[in-house]
Amino acid sequence: SQETSMLRPLQKLGIDKSDPCQLTPQERSRFARLDIDPASVTWRRVMDTNDRYLREIETGLGPEEKGRTHRTGFDITVASEIMAILALTTSLADMRERLGAMVIGTDHQGEAITSEDLGVAGALTVLMKDAIKPNLMQTLEGTPALVHAGPFANIAHGQSSILADRIALKLVGPDGYVITESGFGADIGMEKFFDIECRYSGLIPSVVVMVATVRALKMHGGGPRVVAGKPLASEYTDENLTLL
Repeated sequence: SQETSMLRPLQKLGIDKSDPCQLTPQERSRFARLDIDPASVTWRRVMDTNDRYLREIETGLGPEEKGRTHRTGFDITVASEIMAILALTTSLADMRERLGAMVIGTDHQGEAITSEDLGVAGALTVLMKDAIKPNLMQTLEGTPALVHAGPFANIAHGQSSILADRIALKLVGPDGYVITESGFGADIGMEKFFDIECRYSGLIPSVVVMVATVRALKMHGGGPRVVAGKPLASEYTDENLTLL
């Protein structure tokens, strides 16, 4: 409700009052004036198409926004904190709390400004109320597959959602098994799977399937540096048991 959304910022400020008439002038100013430092705003726009020229842009150049220019840019959608929240949430109420805690910048005193302070956390939750539901698909072999969220491990934690894993475990029952993927390698995705997702969900895997190529083992074992666009060194294309 509107009343609840107004009480949350008061609680964050440590103001234990519900009657506006009881607020002191200083408390009214802290509550009503966010005093955002424009140079501190960290929230960026996102889109699904990669375009390097849009990674750094300047907004506010239109005639109606003169004097309000701001350097910002576009990230890919999976780099958004909202995507990470979607993958780690356990319920609609939990997602509402997480969305409200997102920091968008600071005020001139260095205090964090959140989406809750802006009064948009409820609207964000409404926009995401259908996205919280995992998508049921199937593999080429006809096996059910839940596809949900996409936070890459080099920019977030890189896992399928907790909700998808829990729904899958419920569907297969106590005698079934669920395979969940951790993206972007054992040194990023798997580490974050154990350190972040398992701690949040309380789910503990029974077995790990790790895929490793001979070339990868050679490279991590001290082989020549692999550079994109350059031909592979002979150590990787020819048999080399010593390096392996």
